[in-house]
Amino acid sequence: MQHKTLEYQKNTIHYYISKKENFSNTLLFAHGLTADYSMFEKQVEYFKDKINIILWDMPLHGKSKNCDFFSYNDNSDIMYNILKEENINYVTLAGMSMGGWTCQFFAAKYHNMVSGFIAIDTTPLNYKYYSKLDIWLIKHISFFAKLFPENMLKKSMAKSISKTKYSYEKMIDIYQNYTKADIIKQLDMYYKQFIIENKDISIKCPVILIAGEYDNTGKVLLYSKQWAKDIKSHLYIIKNAAHFSNADNYEEVNNIIEKFMKNKNAL
Repeated sequence: MQHKTLEYQKNTIHYYISKKENFSNTLLFAHGLTADYSMFEKQVEYFKDKINIILWDMPLHGKSKNCDFFSYNDNSDIMYNILKEENINYVTLAGMSMGGWTCQFFAAKYHNMVSGFIAIDTTPLNYKYYSKLDIWLIKHISFFAKLFPENMLKKSMAKSISKTKYSYEKMIDIYQNYTKADIIKQLDMYYKQFIIENKDISIKCPVILIAGEYDNTGKVLLYSKQWAKDIKSHLYIIKNAAHFSNADNYEEVNNIIEKFMKNKNAL
């Protein structure tokens, strides 16, 4: 993967690309909250010699950690600017958890550029899915995180989203780049902004949903089932996987993504 940068509102955004002239398909990944681009390393290993791949570190994350946070709408504009910088006009989106929210904003705003959306352990935009208790918990999650000592916070977060040793150790490795204050800021700003920007949107491209069978993060499984029903899409329940399903059982997830990339309208 080639490491590149993009300037956005006086901030330097970091992204990573594997691109070959003879590849017509491009897959753009958006990582989850408190993670970074490397959470898709098993997808990169599998797809790098098959399709173009783009990953990026969102504001407050990874090498973009010192950037200002803007909004989900801004994040979708950053993705658009990355694609234009790379002369890519058509893309399949894959968003994990919070990254799935960013992808939904992009798919709604730049629908003519999106050939498909892969929702990985994420939930839909639309207030109808969220109870008053859900909204209250989202608003206050950073407060509860403050109650944990730093090492305990990181270990508990990694354990809560992982089913396998690999995914747990991957998250612990990512967390080494963040202080407790970094994590609190990520949680606080991204969740509060989600409450502000959440809205009913229409995604016009083919969509598939992926969720780990042991995903106990919020109500991801419950909302995924309802979401799939509402948009008449297919939900894949990943065996031996929790919220970090694309790492817990990357082989199954990779196979699903590959089938979707080859024939989106058949699923």
